[in-house]
Amino acid sequence: MTESGADLSDSRTRKAYHRRILSWAWYDWANHGYITTTASTFFPPYFIAIAAGSFMAAGASASDEAAKAVARVTASNVFALMVSFALLAAAVLAPIAGAYADITGMRKRLLIIATIAASLVSSLMFVLVTGMWQLGLVLYFVTQVLMNIALGFSSSLLPHVATQEDLNRVSSLGYAMGYVGGGLLLALNTALYLLSDRIGIGSALAVRIAFLSVGVWWLVFTIPLILNVNEPPATPLAHGSRGSAVLDSFIRLANTLRDAARYREMFKMLIAFWFYMEGIGAIILLATSYGAALGLDTAVLIGTLLMTQFVAFPYALLYGRIPIPAHRWRSVFISMIIWTGVTFPLMGLYVNLNEGVSIPLTSGMILGNQALGVLFSIVVGRRLFLGLARKLDTKRAVILGLVIYTIIPVWGFFLKSQAEFFMIGWLVGTVQGGTQALSRSIYASLTPRAKSGEFFGLYGLSEKFAGILGPFLYGIVGTLTHNPRASILSVSVFFIVGIYILSRVNEEKGAEVAAAEEAQIEALKAAD
Repeated sequence: MTESGADLSDSRTRKAYHRRILSWAWYDWANHGYITTTASTFFPPYFIAIAAGSFMAAGASASDEAAKAVARVTASNVFALMVSFALLAAAVLAPIAGAYADITGMRKRLLIIATIAASLVSSLMFVLVTGMWQLGLVLYFVTQVLMNIALGFSSSLLPHVATQEDLNRVSSLGYAMGYVGGGLLLALNTALYLLSDRIGIGSALAVRIAFLSVGVWWLVFTIPLILNVNEPPATPLAHGSRGSAVLDSFIRLANTLRDAARYREMFKMLIAFWFYMEGIGAIILLATSYGAALGLDTAVLIGTLLMTQFVAFPYALLYGRIPIPAHRWRSVFISMIIWTGVTFPLMGLYVNLNEGVSIPLTSGMILGNQALGVLFSIVVGRRLFLGLARKLDTKRAVILGLVIYTIIPVWGFFLKSQAEFFMIGWLVGTVQGGTQALSRSIYASLTPRAKSGEFFGLYGLSEKFAGILGPFLYGIVGTLTHNPRASILSVSVFFIVGIYILSRVNEEKGAEVAAAEEAQIEALKAAD
């Protein structure tokens, strides 16, 4: 019996199961330190700061604000293009590495190797100072490739760690812990950044210390997974090895792609995921770069992303429970999501029309809105959305989040103030973790466990390609128009296309194909 098929009626087995789930979720806590502190918050504006001087127009003076603005936008576009190239490399390597992990039975070991390498390279960013933008791009490129391959290995362990009926909850737990862990490290580094002048280290050194801390954090919180998650068994080629695990990996991947019609629903899910992750990836990776290009205050950009992490924690857990038919609070959760998705743009319109709204006042408006939303959802929404709750399965819950996501780039186009940016950050937090967690859960239900590395390598390929076109389009539109607002608006098309394709995915049919494939593999193992 596999790990995920354990009999949980025994108390000792149940404790071991929960310990394994928590240990697996700790890895999301570990790697999100890089995602929040380095990739999303500190590195983009820091890169623009150390690179902008190199992109100043010839003959421009250091006091020429117009030339500085153009240089910042140019640096932002260069960074966006490098994001695309890094994710392209990861997209090509991830499915090959996943198939190799399945064949050799090294999913966990390769995850640990990739994690150690990525954490060490990310800490090397400590050496970056003004003018070293080329080295910064190299270090960022390597770390992004390694991190994304590691995330594929981590996700491939999900169907081995959790039972089939527990996939939604466990996947959401991982994302929720990721947001808390990433948010906590970001909070510590943000505090150091804000206090840097007072304690005499300067803001630049504070950012470099943040880069250094990420690698240590990443390694330390990978230890629970190392100790408590077992290595899933190998799944060699059905008709024998060709003499090399690397060659076998290419053969298996080629066979899977050749049999795409057999996995029709899985591939539709991959394509849908690809499209809407284009938008999500662009927003996550380029938010601070976009804000910096508009001239927003760095402290506000960092503070907004920090706030987003802690907002995402409860909403990710909430999302994980929406598809559970027996959960009596489903309609309340749905009401809260819809309330926030509708009322936040209205508050943003008010702020847009009334200049001078401060961040403290905005925070008060948000907290008041959420308190009123909770009251509305319990008193009115619980019954109002009861019918919708009965219809909202995992796929439809993702679509609900994507509809709200579609609002964000449109709002970003009209963005005028730091207060609006803060509101957008909160709205992102309400859907970011939930949509990605439930997407991973849907995909896991369409995947044979014995081929989880390969199939999640393909999932990673879709996810990484999703991070290519979004930033690439952002950079190209920005280069052509010299208008970052046009760049952010272009992202909305990915959500619209993704929603349509996802609506065409037949989860039940895809799960039946995965179960049949799993049974066939088990039969072949038994015969051997």
